[in-house]
Amino acid sequence: MDLITFEQLPNVVGEIRDRLLRIEGYLEKNFGSASLDDTKMMTISEAAKFLSLSTSTIYSKVCKMQIPVHKKGKRLYFERRELSEWIRGGQRKTVEDLYNEADEYLRTMRSKPRRAN
Repeated sequence: MDLITFEQLPNVVGEIRDRLLRIEGYLEKNFGSASLDDTKMMTISEAAKFLSLSTSTIYSKVCKMQIPVHKKGKRLYFERRELSEWIRGGQRKTVEDLYNEADEYLRTMRSKPRRAN
């Protein structure tokens, strides 16, 4: 690697900046802008806005341990990715999903040997 002189420094920094902008553009285009700040920590008011809930509802869910939260001292922090997964976790199953689960359960129960009493 060649040594950079002081005179070359502004050009090199500009080139680095241009490359970073291209990388960010590529990431946003291919993975969406949400992936760039998935791990962003949010305050309770930001989390309430993100979830379209009131802050009192958020406090209630925290007290009932129904929502993923990080606590540092008296402050509550929420990770965007965890909240998104929490929302997806509440997905209701379709009738077809329930039938498939029931079929799979019955198949596994039939293949297990029964214990003698």
